[in-house]
Amino acid sequence: MNLHFTSGDCNGIGLECFAKALPIANNFLQQNSISCSLAIHPQTLQEYCMQLSIPFTLSDSVLHLGDVAIEIVDCSEYSPVMFGSETEEAGALAKQSLERSVDAVLAKQFDALVTLPVSKHALYLAGWQFPGQTEMINHRCGSSNPLMILCNDTVRVALVTIHIPLSQVANNISQMAITAKVEQFQQSLISDFGIKNPRIALLGLNPHAGEHGTIGTEEETIIRPAIVELQQNGIDAYGPFPADGFFAFGEYKPYDGILAMYHDQGLIPLKLLANGGGVNVTGNVSVIRTSPDHGTGFGIAGKGIADPQSTVEAIKTAFQIYKNRQQANSL
Repeated sequence: MNLHFTSGDCNGIGLECFAKALPIANNFLQQNSISCSLAIHPQTLQEYCMQLSIPFTLSDSVLHLGDVAIEIVDCSEYSPVMFGSETEEAGALAKQSLERSVDAVLAKQFDALVTLPVSKHALYLAGWQFPGQTEMINHRCGSSNPLMILCNDTVRVALVTIHIPLSQVANNISQMAITAKVEQFQQSLISDFGIKNPRIALLGLNPHAGEHGTIGTEEETIIRPAIVELQQNGIDAYGPFPADGFFAFGEYKPYDGILAMYHDQGLIPLKLLANGGGVNVTGNVSVIRTSPDHGTGFGIAGKGIADPQSTVEAIKTAFQIYKNRQQANSL
């Protein structure tokens, strides 16, 4: 398997986590015959490693981190490393790295993609036009309905709405939108996660899932009818559940997937449960894409204290999805 990485924002912790994760995952990489590559400007990479005192050698477009060899795919956009800063140069490098990497995976030059964290503000300075990496990858793959899944080994959370203001969430919740997301989610749980008959829980939108219409009506007029429609179509869908107690008291445990109505409703509890090891997966696209679940970490960038566990898990998840899809395609 050929696993490709984007540079992410060179002023954040992404490359630090990458440099720490690869040696940690070396046995896993060797056991599963996984080769790695990274799209970045070589000078930026050297500056990053030197400023963090990361032991490395770089020669003939190959980066050596301990016993791990990583092929460097040159990007022409150079950015100086300025830890904690959001700059147009860093945005331009992250943008070029992501665009070239997605196209290369689509062209089957690589089998899967791990995207390191980006600063959307820096990307916007460089002319970026997407709310997030998930939406960009979805667009590049020719799909109009992005599916964001955050997961660890046992919990998988997908979202109805992704990167939109909270004030717009209710207006973007519809029975059609919910049923479409659950159908996509079910397919991803089967093909990407290897779950034959997934059980999917749906969260409510309002506090206490609306209290039978006394704290909002979306549960009764939109979400519950969507669940009935899904069940009639043979999908094991349940809910709507009040989000707080659902996570706090372990009600999530019998379910293979959880559909949240908006970003923070699903991702805050998932990240707490994952305890630093969460992974972002883009579903419903031909490209296999995972990402660590943290951001750029500008507040600790350059200090050498970033935790690489989420990047390690992103590597393992990408490989598992690759294996699951191969198995699904062989049936």
